[in-house]
Amino acid sequence: LLGEQVVVTGSRQPENLASAAGSISILGKEEISRRNSFRLDESLLSVSGVSVVGDYVNIRGGSGYNRLGGSRTLVMLDGVPILTSDLGEANWNILPVTEVEHVEISKGASSSLYGSGALSGVINIQTKQASNSHSFSFNQTSGLYSSPSVPEWKWTDSPLHYNKTDMSYSKSFGSLGLRLAVTHHVSTGDRENGQFERWYFTGKMSAPLSDNSNLTLFSTYSTEEKGLFLQWLEQDRALNVPSTDRDKTIGLNGYVGYAIYNKLYSPTLSMRARLSFNQQLVGIPFDLSGVFTPAVGLGGEMQFNWKPHDDHSLSLGLDYKYDTVESTYYGYQKANNISPYLQEIWKLSNLIQLNAGLRWDNYALVGDSVETQLSPKIGLSVQPLYGTILHASIGRAFRAATVVERFLAAGSSDFKWLANPALHPERSTLFDVGLRQNLGETAYAEIAYFHNTFTNLIEPTLFSNLTAQFINYPRARIRGAESEFRWRLWQDRLRLTATATWMGAEELESGEPLLYRPDLIAFVAPSLWLGNFGFEFDFRYMSRLDKVAVYPLDERVPVKLFDIRLMAELSRFNVQFFIRNLLNYNYTVSERVLGEMRNFGVSFGGYL
Repeated sequence: LLGEQVVVTGSRQPENLASAAGSISILGKEEISRRNSFRLDESLLSVSGVSVVGDYVNIRGGSGYNRLGGSRTLVMLDGVPILTSDLGEANWNILPVTEVEHVEISKGASSSLYGSGALSGVINIQTKQASNSHSFSFNQTSGLYSSPSVPEWKWTDSPLHYNKTDMSYSKSFGSLGLRLAVTHHVSTGDRENGQFERWYFTGKMSAPLSDNSNLTLFSTYSTEEKGLFLQWLEQDRALNVPSTDRDKTIGLNGYVGYAIYNKLYSPTLSMRARLSFNQQLVGIPFDLSGVFTPAVGLGGEMQFNWKPHDDHSLSLGLDYKYDTVESTYYGYQKANNISPYLQEIWKLSNLIQLNAGLRWDNYALVGDSVETQLSPKIGLSVQPLYGTILHASIGRAFRAATVVERFLAAGSSDFKWLANPALHPERSTLFDVGLRQNLGETAYAEIAYFHNTFTNLIEPTLFSNLTAQFINYPRARIRGAESEFRWRLWQDRLRLTATATWMGAEELESGEPLLYRPDLIAFVAPSLWLGNFGFEFDFRYMSRLDKVAVYPLDERVPVKLFDIRLMAELSRFNVQFFIRNLLNYNYTVSERVLGEMRNFGVSFGGYL
């Protein structure tokens, strides 16, 4: 089932997913489209090993919920890193989900390929290409929120609703391909100060040149105005904000642009060069003033792919990044990182493949410190039987502390966040081993075990004197197992997807659980298609968090969510009716912040 799928994230060069030496998952555009999410991180919940705590996407529990800290999952657009230069986190509002072709999720230490930030894995978002002929596509979604299941929580008699409009135009003018898209999201929200309005503008152009080369230009801009909801007023009024936050709003925006030049010198030698610009203003949760300037990241990369022999494929490259950030909370800071890397795929036989990589990172904060790291990784895949792949890998990874983690100093007379300029970079060693198995032509299964040890893990810590600070935990460990099963029956009319991940995350000095890590996440999605009509059902489970940083005595419950969708595909058009959070289940996504209320929606889309 997976032998024909090609991925690039796991080795920086095209390879068959079935023979990849690491744990890699693919999320396709059809699955993303059917779930009709506002943001891409919501669609990732169907992927094994992936969970979301607050706004943080975790691969195998890597990031937890750092609030102001950097992500241990590197996020890329078409291979271009897009984490913000100040917080080192992902802005999931930078691209509309309708412009995503597919997503590759590489799990495990990936610093040997991508450097700092890829401690627990990589999410590589591949955007859509221009079509060969004229194409106009659209989707309109509207929905209503239910009243809360607890009568005391009802805070308004006005109807609460949302609308999502997506439009794109694609056409080829001779050899020049062009794709343009505009998206508008607006919602009252399901709670006080829950309103938001977003705009997205996206463009992509690709052109073959005369010398066996091609050039791709891409840009995306997003802007958002939303209300501020940090925590509820009280548990009996869980959808209201404190009076001090009422009517407060914040404005966020982001822009990412890149130019990628590909050159084919011969059947065995090619080159890829990239320039990128990443400017984002995401701020911090308690900021309501103009004390931030947009964080700017400039990047460049050159990579050569060489195939000296049918059994050897080499990638050799140099990656450079320059960041500037400024705020009254952490001053004006500049940093640069230059990193050479080498990666090889060696086919030892038709049944055995070896992947090996090495990267040297030199991260310099101008006027301050220089951090260096050598990150090796080696992986092996073996096919002992037809349809069976055994894979294993071990690698080193690191992440330099972000500017915010080291220098943020903010707060009031009641609470203060303290800077920690002496914060060390965190390092990890990860081992994983797994089995991929095709079960005939209709089923596929994968199981994997992972063991990740950290030194100097950077975590937020709340002290008893109402101060907080990012500190290094000397040693920590995350280990567990994940499984995935996909089944297609009755000539593909009946389908089943099921994933589960079990893990234990602990700080080894004290034996305490790490913050914001669940022990179990699971996802089950059966569906039935009869002709052009379909019914899909999703169930998502995440166990109760063992430990949180704030309000540890508050009640915490597991996440148990049911979604259903009824769909019809009619010629060039499609209609969908859906219910999210079918049972109107109440849970918190972070301390004193409820998850989304039940909502009903209908969407209509198509192409001309």
